[in-house]
Amino acid sequence: MTRAVRLLAPAKVNLSLEVLGVRDDGYHALRSVVATIDLADRVRVAISKRLDVRVRPDPGAAPEAELTRRAVEALAATTAHPAAAHVRVVKRIPVAAGLGGGSSDAGATLRGLAAIWRTEADLEAVGASIGSDVPFFASGARFALIEGRGERVRALPAPVPALWIVLVRVAARLRTAAVFGALRPDEWGGGAATAAIAGAFADGSVRPATIRAQARNDLLAAATRVCREIGEARLIAGAKGVTLHLSGSGPSLFTIADSRADALRLARILRRQGLDARSHELGATAERAVRPSAVLLPSTGGRDE
Repeated sequence: MTRAVRLLAPAKVNLSLEVLGVRDDGYHALRSVVATIDLADRVRVAISKRLDVRVRPDPGAAPEAELTRRAVEALAATTAHPAAAHVRVVKRIPVAAGLGGGSSDAGATLRGLAAIWRTEADLEAVGASIGSDVPFFASGARFALIEGRGERVRALPAPVPALWIVLVRVAARLRTAAVFGALRPDEWGGGAATAAIAGAFADGSVRPATIRAQARNDLLAAATRVCREIGEARLIAGAKGVTLHLSGSGPSLFTIADSRADALRLARILRRQGLDARSHELGATAERAVRPSAVLLPSTGGRDE
């Protein structure tokens, strides 16, 4: 029996994000192309006789709101398994940054538990009960078209050659609910930009220029109204000829580079302007290492979510 699993929980960026309207359940209907990046939290899941979850550094969420704990409880309810597991998360992804860190931790926890419990439960469906980004991470996809409120995930083929971005971290935490609360109906898109990017991935024609031409995030104006630092960072980058796009509900920003060398060049330019800019490859995998006979020991050390 598999007793412990180690996983990477990668961050994501939204190469496009369009709001199509409001659903009957009160959530916004979305269409988005999402990609993982090579920035990841580390998750360890092991068998246990009780529910024991620890996240370091502590993101400050109440226990009942912590997505990793909710992932254990949701999969246990689906499989009639006791809600008992030992989970340790070491975070590198910034919290409340539009990069999906908590959702990725939850998705990794679901995949790890599925291996330990040997269940074939629909992890994407379980993830949808936890948060809007969780189904994508539970799927293990590197690139995907996301629809609905996030519960419909269609994996897209990885591009060749690889795509690179420069990620700009903004020193602010931004609540997703606050951004959607500031969103105006006249800022909603029709989904065509996302469809164009997804189509280019599907037929293998996607290139950096393709994404730059179609990149759209309908939450940008709302997020900028809520968080002035977003607008300031975009103005600083724009003065150097670099267009920054919003990931998720922000505040993290990114620009599409032509290559790894171009990403390094752009990151240097932006850092000289005082921005926290780093190059990243798109399409990071959620690697997993299984220890069949070892139990991991304790570490010492919503709406539109």
